Amino acid sequence: MTATAPLPAATTVARRIDTELFGAIAVTDDQLLTFAEGPLGFPACTQWVLLGGATAGTAWLQSAEHAPLAFLLVDPFVAFEGYAVDLSPMELARLGATRASELAVFAIVTLPESREAPVTANLLGPVVINIHGRTGAQLVTSSDTWSVKEPFALEALQ
Repeated sequence: MTATAPLPAATTVARRIDTELFGAIAVTDDQLLTFAEGPLGFPACTQWVLLGGATAGTAWLQSAEHAPLAFLLVDPFVAFEGYAVDLSPMELARLGATRASELAVFAIVTLPESREAPVTANLLGPVVINIHGRTGAQLVTSSDTWSVKEPFALEALQ
């Protein structure tokens, strides 16, 4: 599994999305991701767009339905040595995949309010995306190694 799998090329313009971070963006049907249940805490937000991040190993998950809602994502396999996520056959099926290699895995980043606090990533609630099926989900995993607020150096990814 990798978080940096290329997205399929887009075709026709589907809609304009007004966002707070990126202004107005035009997206196609091929760029929209459907989260059947929405990410944790946002069950009504089911349409998303994955946008490239400013540095390698990062991306933005922008809601297509709620302009202020965007999550900074990080490739956990790049940012956290030894990170792994095991997906059950049921989770693979939920995402319309037969193999884990069909999926991209990201961790949601929390930026601190103060410069003294660390940047953290939620490694127990990965965002998993079926690149070709255009579906996604935030899964809940368990680990004795990782946490929902795992500190890391975002600037180290540059």
